[in-house]
Amino acid sequence: MKRPFDPDRILMPNTYVRLLTQEFDDLAAIAAGTGIAPEDLADYAHPITMRQHLRCIANILPLRQSPDWHLHWGKRMAENFHGAVTLAWLSAPTLGHGLDTFIKYMPDRIPYLDWRGRSHGESFRCEVTPLVDLAAVRHMLIEVPLLVMHEYVCMLHRGPMDDARIELTYAPTDYRDRYADYFLCPVAFGQPRNALVIPAAWRAIANIDFDEGAWHAALARCEAAARSDDERDVVERVREVLADALAQPAPAGLPTLQQVAARLHCSSRTVIRRLRAADTSFQAVAEEMLKDRAATLLDDPRNRVQDVAARLGYADSASFRKAFKRWFGVTPGAWRRTGGV
Repeated sequence: MKRPFDPDRILMPNTYVRLLTQEFDDLAAIAAGTGIAPEDLADYAHPITMRQHLRCIANILPLRQSPDWHLHWGKRMAENFHGAVTLAWLSAPTLGHGLDTFIKYMPDRIPYLDWRGRSHGESFRCEVTPLVDLAAVRHMLIEVPLLVMHEYVCMLHRGPMDDARIELTYAPTDYRDRYADYFLCPVAFGQPRNALVIPAAWRAIANIDFDEGAWHAALARCEAAARSDDERDVVERVREVLADALAQPAPAGLPTLQQVAARLHCSSRTVIRRLRAADTSFQAVAEEMLKDRAATLLDDPRNRVQDVAARLGYADSASFRKAFKRWFGVTPGAWRRTGGV
């Protein structure tokens, strides 16, 4: 079963939003509606959700001095600021290896786009397709990735780009006359896919900066980051299943490890292994969920302690009080009297 695509749960690097804070001074405007304090935005130390990322991008639209600002920004950013992916494609043996690496690992950094590389006759296509409605920022978030790949090709090809082209699915934009300032190849609108298209033969162009040691080290970092994302994803999915159970009006306790694994369509051993890789365990995640839910329910004075115990699946109030004291260091009654402090 395919996991629902939830922009509020999918995490992204904060790199691109932090770069925006170097371009625009109005941090309050950029942060509006994200839940992130403006003063924290420039040095934000945590991943952000896809929705927060997209909101920040949308928030800068009124701050731009021109509608093609993103292309100027993308050209300056180009092949940099993509984590281990930057190191990998800069040290790749050929242009083709570099593009393949970018397309393979960028979904971990830009998850709202479907990235595809495919051969078509004598051409090779680098395609990006939105997975969510990008609304007013669609042009920006499609054109910048294509421009970044275009700049990479220019760096290695070192010759005329006339045989390449940019294809866009939408009608000509208001700034269509400015594309020639950024793309050294034709741009076609109203096409079936958004793509950078190059002659397939260009894939064999050697990278004069190829460094075998750096290349393999960078690939290992990309793979490690991808595995880490998978592990965090499993933790989040386990939390979702447990949260769904706790949200029921009269739950009979949390589902077992075996029941959670069945919901996730994998084995219990797989869940255990991936949780361990993320430095946690099923018991720890379950305890965390019970603790948070207990605090939420006790915040409502209408909920009696025995009712909260039953909602959380405890056989009696005494067992719940014992668990609660282990979590918070005080009994539920004392916790309420101090306002949860």
